[in-house]
Amino acid sequence: MNYSFIEDPKIRGALERKREESNSIKSDKKLNTEINNKEVSNSTKIKVKKNKKFESLKAKKKLDPKKKLKTPSTKALAIATKQLSSMIRTGLPLLEALNILAESNENKTLKYIFRDASMGISRGSTFVSMLEKYPEVFNEMYLALVSAGETAGLLPDVLDREAGLLESLAKIKGQISSALAYPIAIFTLTIAVIIIMLVFVIPIFVDMYASSGADLPGLTQILVDASNAIKDPSFLIKVIPVLVILIFFLKRQSKTSSFINWRDKTLLKLPITKDLVTKSCLANFSRTLSALNSAGVPILESLTISKRTLGNKVFQRIADKMNTEIQAGQPIYKVLATEEPIPIMFTSMFRIGEETGELSEMVNKLADFYEDEVSTSVKSLTSILEPLMIVFVAGVVAFILVAMYLPMFNMMSTVS
Repeated sequence: MNYSFIEDPKIRGALERKREESNSIKSDKKLNTEINNKEVSNSTKIKVKKNKKFESLKAKKKLDPKKKLKTPSTKALAIATKQLSSMIRTGLPLLEALNILAESNENKTLKYIFRDASMGISRGSTFVSMLEKYPEVFNEMYLALVSAGETAGLLPDVLDREAGLLESLAKIKGQISSALAYPIAIFTLTIAVIIIMLVFVIPIFVDMYASSGADLPGLTQILVDASNAIKDPSFLIKVIPVLVILIFFLKRQSKTSSFINWRDKTLLKLPITKDLVTKSCLANFSRTLSALNSAGVPILESLTISKRTLGNKVFQRIADKMNTEIQAGQPIYKVLATEEPIPIMFTSMFRIGEETGELSEMVNKLADFYEDEVSTSVKSLTSILEPLMIVFVAGVVAFILVAMYLPMFNMMSTVS
């Protein structure tokens, strides 16, 4: 079989080596049979080469007890899932495919998991039961899809769908991160510049104005006091513990349900974030629901799992309401129609899908649409944030310049 269609060179190389080993085994078996037929008495029988993958698996020492694993990136998991699907499609048994992935994957966590999974399967465990041991890596959505695929004998198809889903989630996450990266970088740089000016530049002006004996204006005095404070070790000794306590308190408060509810409601009210939050939530929800439902996962379970991809409490409550109303016999679109954050088009597509019996297909189209909309919203947000950050930096620089040169202007006006 030609494995040129597999893009990853490591996977392709492993499969080709596997094929060569298989051919070698067949050749050795044939030679061994011929020798036995000729009844060669003075020679030992030629041993058939064993499968190196299984041999190394048996000889391998027992894995270390599972430590806290570092969660791999969504992109890394998507690539590994796609590779696993490709190998199974070529006719490679799941056990061998996992062994190859364990050898070729560069992510240490995934290497460990695939090796452990292959050992578990060789002892009679199911694939999904081995993945369930690692909830920090495989969420409910992943496990539900694998379970459905394993039960129905459609594991390659389900893994393909899972890989596509992970890639979509990674794409949306990456777009949002890229939109936030610029303002965060500019803000950090601005703070660094302010600190440098307070420590090194402002003292030069202070010495110059001190020799004149003139009183400093209020703005200038604020900067001078800040400069003196930041250079005073006793001040830092007092401030640093306060900052640490404040950060700890804010971090703890940020995890409370009251703060999370307030934050999520606020994000849906701010014009600058409303569109991006709404569209990213709907894209994630739609893609996950479509993948689960088309894989044969019951709609109630699909909704419960899809809810966890929603990063906003407002939308999570809507998903809970959908679940409750469906159990009461109500169609999904009627629930969506009563919720303000849900766009009319989203509700209409759900209605068409439910009435035609093509819910998975319609929801998948919604996911495609909202993923494109997320890209558009990210570009719009970036175009808004860039000038705002420029204005912010310009304002900070202008404040410092005016404050430092104001005494000079006052002296010039006095002289004139």
